[in-house]
Amino acid sequence: MGIPRWVVVVIVAAVVVLAIDVAIVVVAHDGTAPASAQAPSGGDVVAMIDPADRNVVANVTVGKQPTAVAAGYGGAWVLNRGSGTLSHIDAKTHSVVSTMEPDATANDITLGAGGVWFVGRPRGVNGPLQTAELERIDPATDAVDRTFETGTGASVLAAGGNALWSTGYLGGHVRGAARSDARSGKMRRIDIGIYGDLVTADNNAVYYVASIGNRVARVSTRTGMLTNSMTLASDESLAAGNVPPSPTDAVFGAGSLWISTTDGSVLKIDSRLGGIRNSIRACRNALAIAFGEGGVWVACGDNTVVRIDPATDEAGKPIHVDGLPRGIAAGAGAVWVTLNR
Repeated sequence: MGIPRWVVVVIVAAVVVLAIDVAIVVVAHDGTAPASAQAPSGGDVVAMIDPADRNVVANVTVGKQPTAVAAGYGGAWVLNRGSGTLSHIDAKTHSVVSTMEPDATANDITLGAGGVWFVGRPRGVNGPLQTAELERIDPATDAVDRTFETGTGASVLAAGGNALWSTGYLGGHVRGAARSDARSGKMRRIDIGIYGDLVTADNNAVYYVASIGNRVARVSTRTGMLTNSMTLASDESLAAGNVPPSPTDAVFGAGSLWISTTDGSVLKIDSRLGGIRNSIRACRNALAIAFGEGGVWVACGDNTVVRIDPATDEAGKPIHVDGLPRGIAAGAGAVWVTLNR
């Protein structure tokens, strides 16, 4: 009896993530660009960029190996993968105001639906692969005020339309997407036809992007139904033997879906997946992308951040940061970049 297809996909995805991590480290060692602000020694940091003058104004020391970051409610929340903690940074004081060790080993973090949400596997639980939790942090108190068992094995997360949208292992040899009600936690599986390991949402739609397979699916947040899907590479291009760059991150803003890719370009896609509007060259290797504070912000593997004007699609001059970017967010008056040093 052969290995089930869902197992192969999950294994391949894990290998790709590991390969990207290794590639990121190699790129970091090759980078020679100077930093625009001196980072403190002794730990990994989050760089704060002023979106108006596009300079680094502060480097805030957080936990080990910060990855995902979400911004809003007067600050930023950072997932420290190496130390298993969450750091809350205040935008006014440029300092960490609290450090939390959640009950779940957090994989991803997002803002919306009344708070700061993270998803992960409960600590010390040796249950089925699909065992996972969604937890909400009250941004005023930094206390967890809502916890849901999802049964999705979720590893990525977005908030929109009073719901949480995730991707993971759903049980019964099924892989894919799910919707969880932000009030009750009730979960419903969604058939999107792809393994969308990147996800972004607003109040109208959620977009799942497959980093393996280069496909995008759009789901209505009102109905929870698939409305459209598209490929990021034409059949003619694939038939000619061209290997398209892999998506690394996705964000929705200014009426478009923006996808960063491994070759440093950013794809601007019609909100209803009517086609690719533009391919914008940002840098050599785009690792993560964010929207807010008047721009599209791209974290790059050469220790820089590049702003794209959403109106003109023009990429600005690189903003040098003192470390390898892993995640990026824009909000609360700043652009926040997690740096592994």
